[in-house]
Amino acid sequence: MSSQYKENNFSTESSSSTPTKILNNMHTTTKPNIDHLIKRIHVERRREAKRNIVSLGVVILSIILIFFFS
Repeated sequence: MSSQYKENNFSTESSSSTPTKILNNMHTTTKPNIDHLIKRIHVERRREAKRNIVSLGVVILSIILIFFFS
């Protein structure tokens, strides 16, 4: 007969603590991955440096061509 009574998982006592846990989890912010952010900064700097090198090469090439053909 004692096996007939099981623990009530849906009692008000257990459910009252659950919403507070959910609310606490909602208010916590996730920390950014610093390594990922640093990698993105390096990639952006490389792209910017590549653009600068290409534009400098075009300017130098155009100056050389101006002097060569004039």
